[in-house]
Amino acid sequence: MPRLKLQQEVLEALEANEFLPFTAAQIKTTSAFKSGQNHWLQYEDASEARVAVVASTLHMLKSSYEDVARTLILVESKEVADEYFEMFEALGKHTDLRVWTAYKGPKILDQKENIYFGADVVIATPQRLNELLNIEGFNSAGLLTLVLDNADKLLKVGVNSFTQRISDSVPNRQRISLSAVNGKGVHTYMDRFAYPFTAGVLS
Repeated sequence: MPRLKLQQEVLEALEANEFLPFTAAQIKTTSAFKSGQNHWLQYEDASEARVAVVASTLHMLKSSYEDVARTLILVESKEVADEYFEMFEALGKHTDLRVWTAYKGPKILDQKENIYFGADVVIATPQRLNELLNIEGFNSAGLLTLVLDNADKLLKVGVNSFTQRISDSVPNRQRISLSAVNGKGVHTYMDRFAYPFTAGVLS
């Protein structure tokens, strides 16, 4: 099995939270992030994939920088956003990275203020992020990586237009889509917004 190459602090946090050893699929995910290239990663275990996403993001960003977000993770629900946030809290205690969530429920102006005054990672539902874009509450100019979690869910009718608008507004940087195996609509999305890209089933 390939060796897991992450910052020592990240490895220690993973071990302390009993997330090690990583599976071969998780190691491939960290490699995909570090490559800087576009990837469509097809998973059977979404929670396993999310651990690898958080660990990779902590490894890549390391510490806070300027005010605008460098990683945007789009998710289908408040519950998934909170799952990501809790993992960043657990694994990122050694960093000063600023991680914010944005979804329906809390006041949008409060979310705008949090993000405006400094964010490194934003975890958001497509609908709420579009609302933030409408009130100039999110600046995508500094984004390095756009992640679509459960991409097939974010490309369904009723959500697809929000996801595509966000993708149109993001600079031409790394895009990583996570989906169920052969997730519907993801290939079309990647062809439009992330070409060329590498696709693979991770197991």
